[in-house]
Amino acid sequence: MRRLFFSLFLLLSAFSARAQYNMQVWKDGKYVSFSIANVDSIRFVRLVTDIYLSEDKVELKEGETKQLTASVFPVDASDKGLMWSSSNPSVVSVGASGLVKAVSVGTSLITVAATDGSGVKAECQITVTKAGGGDTGLLACPDDNHPHAIDLGLPSGTKWACCNVGASKPEGYGGYYAWGETNEKSYYAPSTYKYAVLDDNNGYWYDGHWYRCANIGSDITGTSYDVARTRMGAPWRMPSVEQMKELINNCSRQWTQHKGVNGIIVTGPSGGQVFLPAAGVRQYDELYWSDYGEYWSSSLYPDYAKYAYYLGFKSDYSGWNNGGSRWAGQSVRAVCP
Repeated sequence: MRRLFFSLFLLLSAFSARAQYNMQVWKDGKYVSFSIANVDSIRFVRLVTDIYLSEDKVELKEGETKQLTASVFPVDASDKGLMWSSSNPSVVSVGASGLVKAVSVGTSLITVAATDGSGVKAECQITVTKAGGGDTGLLACPDDNHPHAIDLGLPSGTKWACCNVGASKPEGYGGYYAWGETNEKSYYAPSTYKYAVLDDNNGYWYDGHWYRCANIGSDITGTSYDVARTRMGAPWRMPSVEQMKELINNCSRQWTQHKGVNGIIVTGPSGGQVFLPAAGVRQYDELYWSDYGEYWSSSLYPDYAKYAYYLGFKSDYSGWNNGGSRWAGQSVRAVCP
């Protein structure tokens, strides 16, 4: 909370024959009285109360510059001097006029502060990405001809696709696929699952019937059930649960918004990045949990044949999971050797 402060400065002559005057100022939570000899020498100073920046978040590529503009209030402030600083000068530098320059990949907080002692300041977060990232603004795609195989620097050498199966750009949701199916559909339920079999008392209970899941393999990567291989061709394939664990264990993850789409940016040891949109899950004829991301692996959950492993995340969590009902429509992100 900002308050308007007035500082009183007195310029007293060495000697004055004028009468003494009493004056009160607010100091340390109370009024303090003192006398002055020359009222004409009193000067009031109006401090800065607010600073507004032209931007509060900026994305730049390495080498790019951006001019930030600061507006100081009140307009009749006695001292409108400003000081600019960067929390991480090795990532973003800033000049005395507010011109910022992206130096290297990372983030930095630019602060502009009043120099009149008021303590008022404003901040702008700068995110710097690698130059030459196509339309993605990420660190890995060399051009707009997606998909690309992104080398995250993982121990196995596995490369991850830059966009979902069925999507033409990294922020696209792509298709929703039941586990082992290779086409989208309008209704996702146990009764419409291609590999569901009627059973007396086992599996999913839906619409007055029990449905169990047929065995199509404990790992479907590279088979005719693999939607990534079927729709994208070799060498693309669905990732195994082990490859998902490798991704989680070796990469950093940050919840963010890329081109208006919520999701996580995954950054590997090499500095390469992929963006996974929070595309939600399709069940029945609805899209559920649109603030979640759920991505199928190729691996069946061994204890329950109706479940398969998947990579799941939301704003405060990411990890591999075993509770994905095979009939639900989820996203798929391909990998290649």
